Amino acid sequence: MSEPRRRVRRVLLVEDDEEDYEFTKELFAQIDVVAYEVTWARGVRSALDATDEERYDVCLIDYRLGGAESGVDLAELLISDGHRMPVILLTGTDDREIDEKAAAIGAHDFLVKGQISATVLDRAIRYAIQNHTALLALQDSYRTTVHALAAALELRDDQTGAHATRVTELAMELTRRVAPELADDPELEYGFLLHDIGKIGVPDGILLKPGPLDDQERGRMQTHVTLGEHILADIPFLNGVARQIAVAHHERWDGTGYPNRLSGEEIPLAARIFSIIDSFDAMTSDRPYRSAQPVESALTEIRRQAGTQFDPTLAEVFVAMVREREAQSAAAA
Repeated sequence: MSEPRRRVRRVLLVEDDEEDYEFTKELFAQIDVVAYEVTWARGVRSALDATDEERYDVCLIDYRLGGAESGVDLAELLISDGHRMPVILLTGTDDREIDEKAAAIGAHDFLVKGQISATVLDRAIRYAIQNHTALLALQDSYRTTVHALAAALELRDDQTGAHATRVTELAMELTRRVAPELADDPELEYGFLLHDIGKIGVPDGILLKPGPLDDQERGRMQTHVTLGEHILADIPFLNGVARQIAVAHHERWDGTGYPNRLSGEEIPLAARIFSIIDSFDAMTSDRPYRSAQPVESALTEIRRQAGTQFDPTLAEVFVAMVREREAQSAAAA
């Protein structure tokens, strides 16, 4: 009777010391429950190249890699860049500070080289993979829930329910151009989708009014930003940048917006990005009291308001981005 086939897990081992690499590789060879296929990267650059070319089940990184960038730098980069694999740090000393730093950047574990056995290594990797899988499932659940909630909220004043999706797509694209590191935060997308969650507390008579609002109604409408902030502040995975977007996306560059009359770079970057997108979508969408403007007219207005309503640098990048998208669509037609 043939032996059962062992499952193969792919490991990226980032280690600049050849003796430590050979020792760790030998530990993998001693594990008889799971077969580990180990790829060796000697430094940050080769590790990044490897993760661009292949997918791995887990990445083990020497904490004290030589060179300008450390193992912690690499771990933080891989985690923040959305690589869907767990990271374990390897270190030569048992140091509580290192353990805390590993946890702070999102590493699943850290192992002391002199204390690692084949059993300890296998157990740590299996736990990291299981924990990472559960985390990804939780993140996917968050995403599904947020999208469903955003669509339900939009149906109150947008019969297609598509506004949140449109603005989120544009806002993410602009963010990737001006602040790639911010775009890596999954909470950002949630904030864009739920920017108007506070409107749940605005009466339909105001929210759906076909004509202009009077001063009292306008004041009630403006409370949606602080209500949105309060709602998201109580949700752990939405009380950072998502909360900032909800409360600050109606602030203006010149300080005349609401609710806190912030100006310039006092306004969180994500909110400055979103205010441009939200205004553009409002101008280019049909409303009960007016028809949609042509894209070019809306872009002209965005440029006119640069430096007063909008961050002027972001406005210029946005106008160029939309014109580039329009040219690509025309060429493909």
